[in-house]
Amino acid sequence: MLLKGCCRNHPRNPFSCVASDLYLPRSWADDRPRCRDAKIPDEVVYRPKWLIAIAQEMAAIGNGVRFSWLTFDEEYGSVPQFWFELDRLGQRGIGEVRSKFLVWPSLPHCQSTQAVHAPKRVDNVCRFSPVFRNQGWYRLTVKDTTRGPAVWELRAGRVYLVDTRGHVSVPTDRAYWLLVIRNPRTGEHKYLISNAAGGANWKQMMAATFARWHVEKWFERAKQEAGFGAFEVRRYSGLLRHWFCAALAMYFLAEQTQRLRWRKSADHAGAGGGGNERDRSEGVEPLAALAC
Repeated sequence: MLLKGCCRNHPRNPFSCVASDLYLPRSWADDRPRCRDAKIPDEVVYRPKWLIAIAQEMAAIGNGVRFSWLTFDEEYGSVPQFWFELDRLGQRGIGEVRSKFLVWPSLPHCQSTQAVHAPKRVDNVCRFSPVFRNQGWYRLTVKDTTRGPAVWELRAGRVYLVDTRGHVSVPTDRAYWLLVIRNPRTGEHKYLISNAAGGANWKQMMAATFARWHVEKWFERAKQEAGFGAFEVRRYSGLLRHWFCAALAMYFLAEQTQRLRWRKSADHAGAGGGGNERDRSEGVEPLAALAC
C-alpha cells in the first residue's frame, strides 16, 4: 500500500512516496498459526485497503502534509465509505468506479423497494439519463505522448451515492460528480466519481485522474529496477527488510535523478535542456522520504 504525493520536484518526476504499509490478506489473517509460522505479529490483522489508505491520509495530515487531490482505482472508488471518509477529512478525490457501481441520478421522491426508485448502475445512468444523454462530448488533451496528444472525451453530471450506514439504504445528503470518459481512438470507457465542489474545473479533475500513470510507473521501476518484484522470503521480517531496501534504492535513484537532471549534454536523449546548463535544482523542494 502506497500513498504518493505531488511536490515541486522536476515536472518529469513530480511524485514522491509519502507512506507505505503492508497489506495482510483476510485468508492469512484468519489463519493465525500460519501467521505465527511466518513470524507475523498477532497485532498485524486484516484491514481493507481503503481503510489503510485513510489511515495513511490521516497520518500525512497529522504531519502537516496536505494534498490538492487524491486519485485511485476502482478498488477504492467503488467503496462508498471511502468517499465518506474523504469528505470527513476535507480531502478532494477523483477515482474510477466499476460500471456496476450504484448511484441515484436524482433524489428519489419516496423510499421504496420498487425499481423505479432504486439506485442505478453508473453505466446505465451515463447511457440513459437525460443529464448525460442530452450532453455533447467535451474533448480535451490530457497529456502529450511520443505518439502525439492523448485525447479523451467526457460527459459529467451530479449524482448521489448510496449510504448504507443506517438500517436502510438512502441517498447521500450531498451530490458528487459522475464522469464518463471515452478514448475516441480506442473506444475505451471509464467511469469516475469525484467529491469536488459543484464548480470544479474539469481539466483539473482529468489532470488528477491521469496522474495515476506516474504511480503505476513508480511500481514498475520499483519491481524491475530496484528488485522489489524479485523477492522470495519465508518470514515477515525478511519481507520488511527486502521492502525497506527496495524503497531505499528507489529513494536514492530519485534523488540522483533530481541531482543530475540538468547535467546531461544537450545531445543526450531526455536531456533537461541545452548544454552547459547549471544545476537548477537549488531551491526545489526535495523528495519526501519513503515511509515503511
